[in-house]
Amino acid sequence: MASQSRCGARTKAGKACRNLAVIGTSRCAKHQGSWSAYGVAQRKEKEAKAKKRSIRKKR
Repeated sequence: MASQSRCGARTKAGKACRNLAVIGTSRCAKHQGSWSAYGVAQRKEKEAKAKKRSIRKKR
């Protein structure tokens, strides 16, 4: 059984990031970037919730 790997990114201090990587990638959520598959999915989910909230307010 394999354990979840650590993020491969470097911090501003030059040390390795100690966060766990997102499953299926080599980076954590912080270092994924906004245009990675993970970032896009997070943004779409956030936009859907905001849209749902705005619809509820109009009723």
